[in-house]
Amino acid sequence: MLALLGVAYLIGVSTFPAYGSAPSGLQATVATSSPAGIVVGTTAQTVFATSTCSARVITTVAKPIMITFSSFNEATPSGVFGHYQAASTTVAYDSGVYGCGALKVYGFDASTTITVTETR
Repeated sequence: MLALLGVAYLIGVSTFPAYGSAPSGLQATVATSSPAGIVVGTTAQTVFATSTCSARVITTVAKPIMITFSSFNEATPSGVFGHYQAASTTVAYDSGVYGCGALKVYGFDASTTITVTETR
């Protein structure tokens, strides 16, 4: 009886695929890029506001930034709220993990330069 309940549970429980991220081994194409860089400052600004993507790649130069990945509950990054990305780093944020919501960036300096790329 216990074994039948276990099998019924496993059949009833299923995992859902993460729609949006690029399947492993398949090529993603660049949808948006900022070759000259984007200057962000101490007022948060929306960098991406699309609803479909595979990943978003953000490179910081000399200053760290704070990031939020959604506009849910009007989430806006600040010096004390958001996800920290260190200076002089490049991070690929996979949409299967971070989603494709509005991505907002806050710079700890009045003129922080970042480079961004969004893939589909």
